Amino acid sequence: MNIAEIDPAEIDRELNSNGYMIFRDPEIAQTSVQARAEYVRCLQASKLHPTREKFHYTTLASEPWRKLAIGSSNGLGESYAQNLQSIYFDANDKNYPALGSLFKTMIQIRNKLMGVDLSFGSDPERERFWDACRVHHYPRGGGFMATHRDTHFPQVISAEIAKPFYQICVLLSRKNTDFFTGGGVIYDGNKQRIDLETDAGFGALVLFDGRTYHGVEDVDLDQVIDFSRTDGRLAAFVNLYSVPAA
Repeated sequence: MNIAEIDPAEIDRELNSNGYMIFRDPEIAQTSVQARAEYVRCLQASKLHPTREKFHYTTLASEPWRKLAIGSSNGLGESYAQNLQSIYFDANDKNYPALGSLFKTMIQIRNKLMGVDLSFGSDPERERFWDACRVHHYPRGGGFMATHRDTHFPQVISAEIAKPFYQICVLLSRKNTDFFTGGGVIYDGNKQRIDLETDAGFGALVLFDGRTYHGVEDVDLDQVIDFSRTDGRLAAFVNLYSVPAA
């Protein structure tokens, strides 16, 4: 995707009208194949940490951080039920070059839309934000996230850097291959339910903002849940997380 050709005003008009956008780019789709393979390799080698165990972004330079996100509170001021695992990555980790390439493309798109430097988030000590590059993994057997709107991130970003919030994700799984029932949904400007797995599909980039309701419906309830399995529903994200005060 040519970042220079992105027109933030045009995208804002589309989001205001439709609530979301889907981009299908051959380079992103190709990178996504390699990125998923790297994720699987990392999943099989990483220790699983509990939901409430804390970590600092600086630890990601040494190794990714794999953690559960289970319960009705995610620790960021919002309250909605969820059942998934996430692996957080440093976009510069040379052990995962395809994931790093995908994350960096997503970051540049996000920053272009926000009207900040394309590298914003790469220097947390200066900017007081860091790039929370991660893959959400909803396992077969009951992975889900209740339908909600993002409220925490828009409030923090607007208050601290006076910029709008954009949510960007890239789908890294295939329905009817990696899982069969449930998956990502989003509600458009007319409050119509959109099945992202069908309308977007593997390697698609999905863009929306804090006004849009979205979630992940129960994934394959006919299975027994197992967080070590490499199948299930996967999506990559690059939110800005604020650096806590010392």
